[in-house]
Amino acid sequence: MTLDQKYSTGVVWQDFQHKELMDLFIKLKKARADKTDRDAFRFTIAFLSMYINHHFKLEEEYMDLYYYPDREDHKKEHRSYIKTLKSFRANHKTYSEEAMDELMTKIKEWILNHILGDDKKLGAHILSAEKAQRLGKNEK
Repeated sequence: MTLDQKYSTGVVWQDFQHKELMDLFIKLKKARADKTDRDAFRFTIAFLSMYINHHFKLEEEYMDLYYYPDREDHKKEHRSYIKTLKSFRANHKTYSEEAMDELMTKIKEWILNHILGDDKKLGAHILSAEKAQRLGKNEK
């Protein structure tokens, strides 16, 4: 499966990681429909904890590297999502259908709001900064 162009930022590592999240969401939907979501729930919680630590850290390194003008707001969004996930984990230590539905809703909202909004803007900035950097090196 390829990343739908509307989600693409053009930044290879960012798009690859976003695709992992979207693939996870698709697997969750299938598991929910097939009533095999108990194991998928535990896996997803563990995966998201690992994923956001790595993904957010990498994005924030690029924000700092390329002086992203909205980096403080974007980092604030990251902290908010981390807090949301920690709260979710604290409130849902075990599987329930309601918890699974809430988890799927949160992932979908993040994909639609954060990736289609904040990350698309960040991706454009990274691409622009990298292009300017390449052009600057060619002039030397």
